[in-house]
Amino acid sequence: MDRKDNLTENDWLALLEEALKEGVKIQVNHRFRYKGRGLGTFLTNAKSKNKYDLMRKIENLGFNYRLHSNDPEHYLEKYIGQLSADENPIKQRYITRFNTYVQPKKDLIKKQTIKKLNSVWKAKFGDERKWSKPDTVDDKIRKWKQYRYDKEQNPEGKWFAYRSKMGPMFGWVYTRKRNKDKMKLIAHYFNIQELLELEQEGFLVD
Repeated sequence: MDRKDNLTENDWLALLEEALKEGVKIQVNHRFRYKGRGLGTFLTNAKSKNKYDLMRKIENLGFNYRLHSNDPEHYLEKYIGQLSADENPIKQRYITRFNTYVQPKKDLIKKQTIKKLNSVWKAKFGDERKWSKPDTVDDKIRKWKQYRYDKEQNPEGKWFAYRSKMGPMFGWVYTRKRNKDKMKLIAHYFNIQELLELEQEGFLVD
């Protein structure tokens, strides 16, 4: 750090917290500065010198070194190497790491590295490694409601139709029509009028 950046540890942590709250794109390298201060150098030194107590304080503020790393390629290469060498990989652990550290930065990763992981993933687990983020329940219900109120696609205002009309959401909706317990778990997303309509179409009916 520059001599003019003669701040205490607490000063640096306060500066980092401020940058996080502002949503600044923080980078862990010596070139990154925030409000004229060498915040990138502070973060780099904490990591390179293995200052574990300081790194814990940094991460407690909500900062994740892996997500803010300037080199996602390096992390993915290491990830691929570990998966390749793992004779009995626990799939869920690799999925969790992928969803947390790899998928959010897919736009920064080279296509050849993506292909390399896809190949190793297929060899280890027998299925395709999907790079699109799966829909949450909120996402699915939002799309379902968009379909219900889309007057062009769904002029009759129905909650359920053939697969050819509903598209990819058909299977998820059909399961909730067949299984009232699964439907009850999401009933709170709908208002009274919507619940009445759903019952008329066979949802939530014993």
